[in-house]
Amino acid sequence: MKTLLVGFKKYAGHAENPSEKIVRAIKNPNVVPVVLDVSYEKVAKLPDIIAKEKPDFIITLNLSPFRKEPAIEEYAYNEMSSVQADEDGEIMAGEVILPGKPKSLNCPLDIPSIQQYLSFQGTSIAISIDPGRFVCNEASFLARASGIPSVSLHVPLAKDFPISEDVEIIQNLIEYFEATL
Repeated sequence: MKTLLVGFKKYAGHAENPSEKIVRAIKNPNVVPVVLDVSYEKVAKLPDIIAKEKPDFIITLNLSPFRKEPAIEEYAYNEMSSVQADEDGEIMAGEVILPGKPKSLNCPLDIPSIQQYLSFQGTSIAISIDPGRFVCNEASFLARASGIPSVSLHVPLAKDFPISEDVEIIQNLIEYFEATL
């Protein structure tokens, strides 16, 4: 089973983005690592990457500097809106990601089962219902709109949650999806 694992480069004055470190730390021949710029324009090319790689599953990882533990996102919204500029200086004010698509897409997978599996493995994640409307939401929405099973996780800064534990969670998620999809 081929997994596309998507993370982001650093932005907004943060010295690093843990999503990039996690993506680079996963050493699995069935995982295609992708690290994107924090740019609405560059993330809009994610469908091209998905079409080229033809993954069976997609995991998008995003930084949430206000979280203290990783959280799986239940929804992705068909909207780009931010008060903060992306790396290209773009600020969005409610633009639609994919015209003609629903306003939101829920996670197509059984989140409580994922939580339970991770708990049995000694790791855990929270559930979030609002990923915001920044570039990370765009990536999540595009992944879900592809029709390929996907999840999106927001991860905290490394000072608040060890990267090694994030990596363990992602490895456990990959094992879960390989066993259940």
